[in-house]
Amino acid sequence: MIIRSVSLAAILAAATTAAQGTTTITVDAPPGLAARPLLPDVVGYSIEPVWVSDYASTPLARNLLGAIGNITGRLPPIRVGGNTADQTYLHSSLPTGNDSVAVPDPAGAQQFNVTPAWYEAWAAYFLPGTDFVYTLNLRDDAAAWDNAVAEAEAVHAALGDKLVLLELGNEIDHFINKGWREPGWDVEAYVAQFRNLTGRITGSEWYKAAASPPKFQAGVFGDPPRVPDQQDEVDDFSIENLTHVLRPEDRDVIGSYSTHLYPQSTCDPERWLRMRLDLLSNHTVVWLNISQYAPQVAAADAAGASLVMGETNSVSCSGKSGISDTFGAALWTADYVLAGAALGIRKTYFHLGAQSEYSAFTPRPYALKNETLRSGIRANWYGHYFVARVAAPPSADDKAGNLTIAALPSANSSSLSGYAVYAGGAGKQLRKVVLLDMGVWNGTDGLHNDATLSATDGADFSVGPRPNSTIRVATPWQPGASVAVVRLTGPGTNAKSGVAVAGVRFDPSDGRMVGEEQTEKLTVGADGEVEVGLSRAEGVLLELVGTAGDGDGDGHGNGEPEVGGSAAVKRAVRLWTVTIVVAGAGLFAAL
Repeated sequence: MIIRSVSLAAILAAATTAAQGTTTITVDAPPGLAARPLLPDVVGYSIEPVWVSDYASTPLARNLLGAIGNITGRLPPIRVGGNTADQTYLHSSLPTGNDSVAVPDPAGAQQFNVTPAWYEAWAAYFLPGTDFVYTLNLRDDAAAWDNAVAEAEAVHAALGDKLVLLELGNEIDHFINKGWREPGWDVEAYVAQFRNLTGRITGSEWYKAAASPPKFQAGVFGDPPRVPDQQDEVDDFSIENLTHVLRPEDRDVIGSYSTHLYPQSTCDPERWLRMRLDLLSNHTVVWLNISQYAPQVAAADAAGASLVMGETNSVSCSGKSGISDTFGAALWTADYVLAGAALGIRKTYFHLGAQSEYSAFTPRPYALKNETLRSGIRANWYGHYFVARVAAPPSADDKAGNLTIAALPSANSSSLSGYAVYAGGAGKQLRKVVLLDMGVWNGTDGLHNDATLSATDGADFSVGPRPNSTIRVATPWQPGASVAVVRLTGPGTNAKSGVAVAGVRFDPSDGRMVGEEQTEKLTVGADGEVEVGLSRAEGVLLELVGTAGDGDGDGHGNGEPEVGGSAAVKRAVRLWTVTIVVAGAGLFAAL
């Protein structure tokens, strides 16, 4: 028997039963769920131009980025872009003698003046092997974008082949609202300007002489397609509309398409009521946010390039302490990136500002809202590090990774999400399973972090003991095979400190790893069943160790189909079962 779906009524009935004891949910697991690439550098960072020098002034960022690179074999890509990209002006030198000057200051910059030395300084800071995206000033179209053309040459002179993509402007669908373009600014007008500016850059002597010249990341749209009250203006900007009007010669210079998303916002009172931690750490909300990009992923794929989430974070207008800097935000990060990857969003760039409440790490002390915050690492950073463990190649010899990811239908509610990670390209072999308990549990430990606002330290706490679950996952893995367990843990959804991945933490002063990694191993049981404990508000990664029981479902360890029968047909009737033993309230919430 093959069960193709689980009805809402069945889920709700299961939730009721879960509160009383044990619930079993059975779903179909075909030979391979529809999966999309999971890149080793799926997590990147977008740094606001006025804050790049701050990040490059201490070892914190370099060590944290290096820690991810050590896990995945690929350093996180860096985008230098944001609102101040369209306020950046290149000068041969500045009267002050500085490499750069923000006017009136970085926090309130209306203009950012830079020199070639500014590019050289941060180019030298980041580790070799880092790929860069740089956003040019599209706003200033004087003399056919002379300033942007000069920027492109200067940043390439500093970065060389590390500069892989150039963007033309930041969130160009906000240009009318900002007064930077006249009403009537639309996709066709943008494409005309795109052709003009890219033509000047690709026709430059430096570009023609480059061994690996940068391509362009097109779009760079800020408005979510299905959330009208987060759209700054009425326009036709979308990846679907953009790809529809592009010519083949336009597509030849495009390396990827970019959109931006901030699920919550402090920008205006109308959106404050949606600014809640329990709406961030919530898989249903994550999926509703991510799934609206399915048509844009399809349009980018059809146009021969991928879609990336080129700038994102939890709460727009610099974040909200008590939400953005909590362990709940770490769980959201993991679910958000993996859900995006399963949909086809190849990379997700988390925005950083040296004085922003959503930044995963901040390089220097600063004053904010009558408090003085130390430099340091916030809880949400550990979500990035956990994703690195998920995206890491199965072996040190497989630098490319060649992993794919699919969402698990059997782990898909507001408080539980799950993902299957496959290796082996076309002959997909299940290598990893990710389970994230997104349910909210607010504890009394880990409430403070010197790098966050103390005024937002937790004050409302959950009643009773923290719920624990036992999850039994039926896999195609061979009985007796070994499974490594990596946990994303924290004292509670509201925690700002005490967060770890496999017991590992990072020194907030310099970003170096602290502590020994905790080793946890499980053994695959009869019929491929793996049993693992999971606490409320916790993440777990299960990874098949070695090649025994390789996950292709044929009962062998060599990844080859069984002779005399189709492994695909035999696996078509295999069922994955998630059995949840719940202490306390039911694990599933209404969808």
